Amino acid sequence: MRAAIVACIVAWSVNGSVFAADDVQTLADRAEIEELITRYVTALDGLDADAYEGVFTVDGEYDVTGTVYTGRAAIRKIVTDLQASRARNEAAGTPSPQLYHVMANHSIEILDATNARHQSYAQTVRLADNGQFVVGFMGRYEDVLVKVDGRWFIKSRKLVSFIPPANTRAAR
Repeated sequence: MRAAIVACIVAWSVNGSVFAADDVQTLADRAEIEELITRYVTALDGLDADAYEGVFTVDGEYDVTGTVYTGRAAIRKIVTDLQASRARNEAAGTPSPQLYHVMANHSIEILDATNARHQSYAQTVRLADNGQFVVGFMGRYEDVLVKVDGRWFIKSRKLVSFIPPANTRAAR
């Protein structure tokens, strides 16, 4: 990915545009953060516990609509619990449908050389019995990112639901 960015920058520079070193680094950081977020969602959908925990810092924190997981072991357990649940359902003859995560409307703010923020919308879809896709969740991710040893990681992630809890919907 970095090579592609450098090639584009060189091509633009040849055409008369000039980029400062800081601009090049910002573009590279943004691209690496986009790759980080893609690795997160790919690991989750593929139930790859190693890759999933690997996008977080060692002391990373993940707040899933109020339930907080701290540290890679706790974050990894999210995926291993999903693996176990799917295996139980499969053994019982009631396999779970594959869940797909869709992330959109990304916003990346580079704060300095080792700190950034990311926000995006999140949606899950699954195949229903009638062959159509059903939306299971809509919300947003709010991330604090850090660069450690030249690589970006999620320091903290908060998943915020766009759907209010059932008890507040009933009051409307």
